[in-house]
Amino acid sequence: MDTLLPQLLAFPPHPPPVTPLTESEYDKQIRCVVQLLNQTPANKLAGGVSGGGDLLTILDPSINTLPYLYVLLAHINGSSGKQPSGTQSKAFFPDGPLWLKMLDFMEKFDPIQVRYGGIEFRRLIELVARTAQAASKVGFLSYATSTAHRADAAQPLVAIFPISSAILRLDPSSSCLTSSHLIFARLCLEARDFYSALPVLNKDIYHFPLNSDKGGVHVNPRFWCSHHEPHSTFITIASGLSEKLDHRDHLQYFLFGAMIYIGLKDWERALLFLEIVIISPATLTTSMIQVEAYKKWVLVSLLLKGQPLSNPKTMSSHAGKIYSALARAYEAIARIFRDGIVGEQSARRLVAETEAGRTLWREDCNTGLVKQVIDAFRRFSILRLEKTYVALRILDVAHRTSPEPNDYAETAAYVSSLISSGYLNATLTQSSEEPHTWILRFATSSATGPHGRTEQQQYEDLVAQTTRTMKLSDHVREADRRLGLSKEYLDWARRIQKSKEAGGNVELSGFATLSEDYLGDEDMMSDL
Repeated sequence: MDTLLPQLLAFPPHPPPVTPLTESEYDKQIRCVVQLLNQTPANKLAGGVSGGGDLLTILDPSINTLPYLYVLLAHINGSSGKQPSGTQSKAFFPDGPLWLKMLDFMEKFDPIQVRYGGIEFRRLIELVARTAQAASKVGFLSYATSTAHRADAAQPLVAIFPISSAILRLDPSSSCLTSSHLIFARLCLEARDFYSALPVLNKDIYHFPLNSDKGGVHVNPRFWCSHHEPHSTFITIASGLSEKLDHRDHLQYFLFGAMIYIGLKDWERALLFLEIVIISPATLTTSMIQVEAYKKWVLVSLLLKGQPLSNPKTMSSHAGKIYSALARAYEAIARIFRDGIVGEQSARRLVAETEAGRTLWREDCNTGLVKQVIDAFRRFSILRLEKTYVALRILDVAHRTSPEPNDYAETAAYVSSLISSGYLNATLTQSSEEPHTWILRFATSSATGPHGRTEQQQYEDLVAQTTRTMKLSDHVREADRRLGLSKEYLDWARRIQKSKEAGGNVELSGFATLSEDYLGDEDMMSDL
């Protein structure tokens, strides 16, 4: 140990030299450290040092990130070292000394050094998730046994913050989907800790980990320690920072994310995530994950837009037919909802239809969404009045939209709640103490009314939208570049060139055959 410690502390130089290491020197030195760590037995890494203590008390996770990570894993896995089948030390359970060391590491690790220990870093995240779930089962989470918490919900709770911190510290943009994202989303959903999921979920996904085994061309190869933009250039299967993802992982992440946004009633983001799921390509048939997402998409579209939406243009007609065949009850609800609002009808028919399908909603775990659709019917019935009238008496509003047409006080209170919550941009004038005489006056433009937006606010919105568009454009260009260098595209281009040389009449306007190369032929109806 006395000879190993100086070698582990030698990199990176501390304090930093006046002349920083070049990327080439940094890459060479850190790979030597990785080789040393891989060759050192785990029991030696977890052993003591002269004078007492162990390496974790000497190493600094912010400076000696890789040695600290390897030593921490050696301690966690006990005498069996890095073997997955090893016995995990109970000292790593929540509130244990190793768990606190892990929390410190997740907050301080050097994101550059971690790129060279991707497999170990990912294994630590997986251990954190598994341990948090196992801890509750053996009673280590004392608060989970109280009357204020459910044990099954508390299981993954303690793992959410450290995993979120690790994901965002490695890649602040979180623009590349990894297996850690999927673990994190599942934990948040199981714990029903929806707000803690937002720092990661609110980051848009633009890329997936590259699989270098598939070949292709790499231009201007860079070191892992180089500046990478986007971060997906170093988050690859080869780096170990993510496991290989398949179509099911992709669908599950966005479905889990949509369910979290549904729990938060963020209908706009929920609709976006569900749309990503239902438009994802498939070869033979659609996945049951996609069918489940489509059912929720129909309901969420009513909650956000107040009417059923047309299928996205990027959805295949074949998938649309399958969705409709398997979600007829949901589409029936959407039609009744739309017709009721357009015809200024009561909610009786909608309520009757939802009662008839109560068993189906429960089996699909959509009972809560269906109930909110019923509540939204009245809200959108009032909002639709804005398209026809400038002002209305509460008496008229009650007769057109209220389940109790003669309860004017309740109608007035409901309208006031819509105004205060921001759903309705209008004013309610109380001309007397009698609610039926009160006047609901709609705003004449987006710049007027209690929720009107000033020119400065509209300008800021426009600038923010422009920034998002430019960011999206950068990611699209990077995706095009990566596609053009991929093995599939190059094989396709070679086939096209050979066909042209042979005198074939082939158009170069699309990359249609790519889907046949990478989507696979498995029956995806067994995903759930």
